[in-house]
Amino acid sequence: MDNDRFQELVLKKLELLDTLTNDAAALKTKVDNIDASQFRMENELTEKVRGLYDFREVQNDINDRVLNSLDRIEAKIDVLQLETAHIRRVK
Repeated sequence: MDNDRFQELVLKKLELLDTLTNDAAALKTKVDNIDASQFRMENELTEKVRGLYDFREVQNDINDRVLNSLDRIEAKIDVLQLETAHIRRVK
């Protein structure tokens, strides 16, 4: 192998190495961007899930109050029905 051919081969390998280095740097940048994006999405998702859980707890409290109110109304209706039935019998 003569000197010129050897130098050409070395230059081609160096160009290939430079290309691979640039590609690796680009991949590292993309992976860093993906990591940052994943971290951001995880934080946003955690906040949204926490918000949904809080909303569910508030809604459960409201539902309990509505059910208690309905129970009281049903009891009052039962009493009124009994009184009405008694008044009808008396007439």
